[in-house]
Amino acid sequence: MKRKKILGACMCSLSLLLAGCQNSAQTREELVTPREQEREQSQAEEEQDGALPKETEQTEAVSGGIAQQVQAPERYAWEGGDEIVSVKVDAPVVIPEGEGFKNWRVTSRVFTQEDYDRVSQTLLGGEKLWNRDEKLMGASNGFTAGEIDAKIADLKARKESYEARGYQGEIIDEAGAKGRTFDEEIAQWEKLRESAPSEISAVEVPAVVSYTETNEYLEENSLFGMATVEGKDFNVFLDNNLLPDWRWINFEIRSDEADSNFTDMVDEETAAAAGLPTAEIEKMAGEAMAAMGFTDFAVAGGEYMGALSASEEHPEREFEVTQIGYGVHFTRLLDGVPVTYTGEDGTSLEEGVDTSWPYEKITLIYTADGFAGFTWTDPYEVEKESDEYLFLLPFQEIQGIFEEMMVRKYSDFFGDVEEVPTVEFVIDQVRLGYMRIVEKGTWTEGKMVPVWDFMGSETIRYPDADESYVLDGPCESWLTINALDGTVIDRGFGY
Repeated sequence: MKRKKILGACMCSLSLLLAGCQNSAQTREELVTPREQEREQSQAEEEQDGALPKETEQTEAVSGGIAQQVQAPERYAWEGGDEIVSVKVDAPVVIPEGEGFKNWRVTSRVFTQEDYDRVSQTLLGGEKLWNRDEKLMGASNGFTAGEIDAKIADLKARKESYEARGYQGEIIDEAGAKGRTFDEEIAQWEKLRESAPSEISAVEVPAVVSYTETNEYLEENSLFGMATVEGKDFNVFLDNNLLPDWRWINFEIRSDEADSNFTDMVDEETAAAAGLPTAEIEKMAGEAMAAMGFTDFAVAGGEYMGALSASEEHPEREFEVTQIGYGVHFTRLLDGVPVTYTGEDGTSLEEGVDTSWPYEKITLIYTADGFAGFTWTDPYEVEKESDEYLFLLPFQEIQGIFEEMMVRKYSDFFGDVEEVPTVEFVIDQVRLGYMRIVEKGTWTEGKMVPVWDFMGSETIRYPDADESYVLDGPCESWLTINALDGTVIDRGFGY
């Protein structure tokens, strides 16, 4: 079996799954409501028999710490499924240390000047921002003669490679559509070369972060420039355009070396060949976070990331990994209890809803050459509402919900597609932590809720396909269950 990330049919299937979770919401009600009724009936019977009422038992359990409340085993093992979906669980149960979970209010906020300054001082050494001078370099579209020469040489090499394979010199763009011929493209660059300067002419960019509340995109709400640190150039981008129908704001720093746009699409063999010292990288990233003042964040794990570029070996311009990095993810701590990090952005949309609120995330990326990238999306304001501890359901109840809903959720979905596959889930970690739940209708306010995440890999096999589709990143959660009431939460929607 060839292992690879889901790129085609499987990604389409997953997006449809996220869009189709209204059906799963109905089944969650069918599942959870009877369990609540069973607890109420059991409580009434115990009170009738003179036993302590459930409320008294729960109050005592809350004061005994998180592990005592949930009474979870160190490992959870189970297998189940039907003719479409199979699930195998052999996983450690990760429970945070602490006395309990509390109520926290979460509010969306924009980036501040303080945010920029503390990140810039640590990661960029406080270096000034600059951009290419459009007035002096406009005739060559901002390129130097040397950069244009390199581009022309690349086009000529690709033209020769394509024609050796029987193609007639046309450029095939990244979407797979034929465009201009190589000769036409080369001629355009040669025209720009006539006016290109030999060196970059730069102007300073004021590193000022601002925000004006508006219903439309404003350039003054964003900041873009380059920073040169010890001879290496970095792209710096901060976007504060928090609009009613666009909640995704971000602060990014990326190495300006070729192909520095990292994604998590790296297979195990390619990642291992990079030989990156992951433990050392996590240590460096943690030290950088501390220097930036992120004392309420902790390492939530990491994953290999690849910088992708269009392949010169394939006329269809398939993307290939040209540079390997290791991204270290950080998650917020609330009185020492972590918010669980997953690969989900929280940007799926239901029918009739035209906006979303992405989760706050911070990631630092390092390559063999050192620091290569920083990303911080959608920062939070977090406020504790109460010091009282919340009651958590025992893990035995959570386990029962998982074993029913995990199979039902995915079997219902994949059973409705035109070509029904077989789907195998392997759960290798069960984790308890906070998750931000959005309040419907606001998209700017929410709360932190304790949830159980069942994390691992998914393998999809279609009847007539020669290969399987595998999604096996270290941060993939396949079912999220509210630890307070047992309802199933969709991380794509954020509730």
